[in-house]
Amino acid sequence: MGLSWPAVRVAHLTSLHLPDDVRIFYKECRSLARAGYEVHLVAPSAREGAKDGVARHGFVSPGGPRPLRIVRRLWRVWRAARRVGADVYHVHEPELVPVAALLKQHGALVLYDVHEDHPKTQIYEPYRFGKRTGFRLLEALARRVCDGFVAATPAIARSFPAERTVAVRNLPLLEELPPGLPPANGRPEVVYIGGLTYPRGLREMVEAARRLRHPDARLVLIGSFGAPEIERAAPSLPGWERVDYLGQLDHRDIWRRLAHARVGLVPLHPEASYLESLPTKLFEYMAAGLPVVVSDFPFFRALLEPIDCALFVDPLDPAQIAAAVDELLADEERARAMGRRGAAAVRERFNWQAEEPALLELYRRLAATREAV
Repeated sequence: MGLSWPAVRVAHLTSLHLPDDVRIFYKECRSLARAGYEVHLVAPSAREGAKDGVARHGFVSPGGPRPLRIVRRLWRVWRAARRVGADVYHVHEPELVPVAALLKQHGALVLYDVHEDHPKTQIYEPYRFGKRTGFRLLEALARRVCDGFVAATPAIARSFPAERTVAVRNLPLLEELPPGLPPANGRPEVVYIGGLTYPRGLREMVEAARRLRHPDARLVLIGSFGAPEIERAAPSLPGWERVDYLGQLDHRDIWRRLAHARVGLVPLHPEASYLESLPTKLFEYMAAGLPVVVSDFPFFRALLEPIDCALFVDPLDPAQIAAAVDELLADEERARAMGRRGAAAVRERFNWQAEEPALLELYRRLAATREAV
């Protein structure tokens, strides 16, 4: 007897993300629940019970030496997944691909959600080369066993079988967007949200802050450092005296902070994994009505130049970054007009509600495949 779709049990599995992860829980899980699926989420430290129509199942992240810790973590995810007894398992980390393969052997459909181009991502660890090889092997296994792939960007989607892959961009939820634009007398703050690493422009941003002409301008950094050694070295960077480091904030606090900023920064280095990326921060700045200073990559120009909401710079040149920020701080009327155009673009097309149909269509295709068996 075939399954009754969409009244089917779906389980999203994550071994590393928080239970309230925006992409996993607030976007994908809730979208599927609204579409009529019975949705479960297995995540570390999740509080047992239902939230927004999603049943959540937690496990305690294990300690111990790294190899043993990984094995224990995967075992706990596997055990929780088997208790759920889902028809479809949707995994969110490369390390969960073997778990997906085992679940498939028990008759379930399995999906792999590719958040990043993992083999190309900069890794700050002594065993980074072995880790990149591991990513390649795990994703090769995924191509063999997974029934579908959800890629966070079109560039990532090209690495997986076209007939089984959809690009579902990680764009803002309309319901989260601020109701209005920041006040005209907003503080001279320049904001960056996200991982603080050198390939994401940490050194150049801090040096650019040192060069800003506005005497009261501050660089606000929101996020976590990519490695302990980067965090230890950051306060000694020239320009750090003009930095306000806030650490990680929840989404509500981020929107409140953006309401007082004047410029958003996306100075990604020309690394392979960034050239065609879609940083969530970019669209959050735009949604908050901020003009953006962004790396001068052809992909970003094609995306943003028609909107006229960004200035493009060489991300390796702090002087260019500082000059672009100074230009926007000095011409508030132009900056606000750019911000209005960016905000309108997010509300019209760069949002989760525009991406949701691709995710639901993949699930409908899976239904047709299963019913045909």
